Amino acid sequence: MTGASKELSPEKSEPKNSDTFVDARPIDEGIIASVYSFAKKAATVGIVYLVGYMGWSVAWLIGPVILSVIRDQWRRQSDQKRNDAKAIATTDERRVILARLNDLPSWVFFPDVERCEWLNKILKQVWPNANDFARALLKDSIEPNVAKALAAYKLHNFRFDRIILGTIPIRIGGVKVYEKNVSRNEIIMDLDIFYSGDCDITFTLGAMRGGIKDFQIHGMVRIVMKPLISAMPFIGGLQIFFLNNPNIDFNLVGVVDLLDMPGLSDILRRIIIEQVAAIMVLPNKLPIILNDAVPAHQLKMPEPEGVLRIHLVEAKNLMKMDFGVLGKGKSDPYAIISVGAQQFRTEIITNTVNPKWDYWCEANVYAGSGQTLLVQLYDRDDAKDDEFMGR
Repeated sequence: MTGASKELSPEKSEPKNSDTFVDARPIDEGIIASVYSFAKKAATVGIVYLVGYMGWSVAWLIGPVILSVIRDQWRRQSDQKRNDAKAIATTDERRVILARLNDLPSWVFFPDVERCEWLNKILKQVWPNANDFARALLKDSIEPNVAKALAAYKLHNFRFDRIILGTIPIRIGGVKVYEKNVSRNEIIMDLDIFYSGDCDITFTLGAMRGGIKDFQIHGMVRIVMKPLISAMPFIGGLQIFFLNNPNIDFNLVGVVDLLDMPGLSDILRRIIIEQVAAIMVLPNKLPIILNDAVPAHQLKMPEPEGVLRIHLVEAKNLMKMDFGVLGKGKSDPYAIISVGAQQFRTEIITNTVNPKWDYWCEANVYAGSGQTLLVQLYDRDDAKDDEFMGR
């Protein structure tokens, strides 16, 4: 019983002094939310009254109503997807086996992938100490690149203000250690990671203040331990990287929430994915040297295992994304081919649903197993963002 009491005591005791990991909410947050809700309702009633008072046509209300319905439907689907992923990231997978199939951990489908609840318990214990590392990574590496990318969209002066990871750690859905086709001088393991935490990230964009909540990331991380040495810790270094671009999703809060569909949110999501890819999506790797005798270039500049030659010929019976006055549909399709962080784009074939590209490209392959070839189709649209057609 003594051992049990010692194990439970850290969970029952709480620190007296608040630190950066405690999500302290202001007392009047509920009042502000109520005032904001009342102001929105009053503005809606006022607009309807103004339309009737001025004798305008009801048709003036149809456009905003349609846009509001579309936005609410989009937000509802997005929130449902985040809730499903959050349930998987914060609870035992067996309790959410009826959740969305694509969000289930890899050990459900693959017998060679093992569960690792012991590792999740370790991550939960060390998670509070990761906040300083995350703050330094975002401020030093991510913030300058995001600000530079947003400047291309005439959005200037971006900076992070507050970065708190919260109390919900990353969860490992499964671990696979490779035994075949592996050099005797290395250890290779894949981790299926989920993160759907309660992080609190605020930023400033020009004169606007906003934040990111419900941040989620899901992907397959590979850890390569090499070279194996005879001195402690018997491993010379680590290479950490995503095999393919991870799935990233989040919600915007604050003033910038007005731009959440489809403008600023899509721009930020695309930029964040690009920055993650530039740091740790193949062929980019995050190197960690554990022994000074190991040359840095051995971990930072790996050689590719081969070259994949790709020939994209054509596509047939694509969706008709653009409709003219006479009701005849058409599309202006093009394809984006991704192998890790490497991307290739075909030319745009206008006014057709049966495009023929006859496109060739070559991609370096740095992992013989685990990497995937992704082909995404888009419809070119000059008036707005290009529309996703499928993959």
